Amino acid sequence: MNCHAARAVLDLHAEGRLTSRRARSVEAHLSSCANCRALVERPTAAPARAAGSDFKARLAATMKAASQPAAARAESVDLPLWPRDLSAVAFAAALLAVISGLIGWSGVPAQRWPDGDEIAVGRMP
Repeated sequence: MNCHAARAVLDLHAEGRLTSRRARSVEAHLSSCANCRALVERPTAAPARAAGSDFKARLAATMKAASQPAAARAESVDLPLWPRDLSAVAFAAALLAVISGLIGWSGVPAQRWPDGDEIAVGRMP
């Protein structure tokens, strides 16, 4: 087992949710890999809090804050319709389209015969 495969199942191993064969494979890897073993032995980032006397007060405050409408909790932020960076890009694209249209448009489109002679479309001789 490599480190990538072992790290993917370390949580399941800690919870005892792996098959015995898979658990033995993880344990064999942990015995030979100091990096993965350090991950297992490292204390968790958020230690569990004991339900102290202020637990009920914190719970009540959290419930009260969650029950308020989102509009009351959110701050009003004025956002422009187009961010400045996109405004310049949109303007440049529109300008390019107009200039291309003016340069490329010549009135009646022409078609060429396979031998190279040019004919006008829409005109009768």
